[in-house]
Amino acid sequence: MPRARADHRRPGSTRLHPADARAYWMASKIPSDQFLLYCFDSGSANVDAEVARLYERSSRMEVLRRRITDVACGLDYPRWTEAGPRSDTISVHRTTITWSECLDAIAASFERQVDPRVSVWRLHLYPNIADAPGGTALVAVLQLSHAAADGTLAARTARDLFGTHPLPPASAPEELPPVSELASSMVAAAALPLRLAQMVRGGVRARRDALSLERGTDSGEIPPPTHSRPLTALDVAPTGRTSVRTIVLRKADLQSVGTTVTTFVLTALSVALQRFLDDPADLAAEVTVARDARADARNNFGNVGVGLFPAEPDIRTRSRLVAADLAARRVRADHPLSQAARASQDDVEAHVPAFLAEWGVAQFDPTAAPPAVTGNTVVSSVSRGAADLTFGGGSVRFTAGFPALSPAMSLTHGVHGIGDTVTVGITSNSAAVPDPDLYEALLRDALDDVRTALA
Repeated sequence: MPRARADHRRPGSTRLHPADARAYWMASKIPSDQFLLYCFDSGSANVDAEVARLYERSSRMEVLRRRITDVACGLDYPRWTEAGPRSDTISVHRTTITWSECLDAIAASFERQVDPRVSVWRLHLYPNIADAPGGTALVAVLQLSHAAADGTLAARTARDLFGTHPLPPASAPEELPPVSELASSMVAAAALPLRLAQMVRGGVRARRDALSLERGTDSGEIPPPTHSRPLTALDVAPTGRTSVRTIVLRKADLQSVGTTVTTFVLTALSVALQRFLDDPADLAAEVTVARDARADARNNFGNVGVGLFPAEPDIRTRSRLVAADLAARRVRADHPLSQAARASQDDVEAHVPAFLAEWGVAQFDPTAAPPAVTGNTVVSSVSRGAADLTFGGGSVRFTAGFPALSPAMSLTHGVHGIGDTVTVGITSNSAAVPDPDLYEALLRDALDDVRTALA
């Protein structure tokens, strides 16, 4: 479980990085808002006073003070512009509800994605949860546009919002110089030939580096890429009802000698999915891995396919196979040849004219079923740091996350830790998982089985 690193990038750069622009455009086809859940002990402070404190802190936070503004005629990438706090950004749901009702409300929020042209975030507060894990609690759910932050930056944003540490004064707005839309479009059009030339030169370098990566793979210097997996009953469009579930555990319950939390959960997933899918021949999970930050980019991550080895009957051996495959994927991702190939590709994409990049996203057909998949489910695993966050005097109890579903995947998993607790968040759709409670029970049993096998 990688820790959410302190991030000193300046995400307030005026022009969206192409990676963030793609996330913005793609969200219209595949909803991708992040939902970061934080459960706090019931405190004594007035909720309205806490809301005022959160608004004040948000005004000092670069990520939450920005919105997206489109550029006329699509001749340049969208821009980050200043956005003051809106009075409707924080919603307080004051009715006393059960934990199950709270989870249902969060799942219903998936249908109401933020409009980053207005605000990149929304905060849902549930101050009266009667039976949350650990007892009566207050739950805060930060909803954040993926264009504004990846998982690492989102975790740091939540830490700044719910923390008590001092934040720097709000910086002066970083705005474009006053210029007419016509003049802006003319400047972008004039730069088009240069951008196209730089894109072509970058493409030559990218092809050269891709060939070097291929030769390194053929020679055995670098592990091969993962192979695609056949479709399963999970790999369908989420056309039914979406549900979320959580399994809250002590971190110590997901650790054994030589086994990381991520490997432990992947092994348990292999057992649960094997039972749920009636003994499939081959399975893999797409595991999200952080990558080196690119200047001004808010999204710096990639997905790697990790085998789950359901055909291996011995859980201890299966866990070692999963760990070895995950390690190989990371070795490949971190190898200098892979880094050079990514850097060259990033350079190409940085010089693709905005209208071409947006046109490329527009060609994506979310209804087209792929012949195979990199992974049959997703696992996003992030440590969100120390348990030193508070709300109204109540300490944070646990945190959870729910990776978005996609047109070819109706079951995802988030593994999020804070302090001494780890929560496995489950997002599912009835198109693939008709009974989310049954799947939750299967995964709980699988976690127990892996714990026993690795003890």
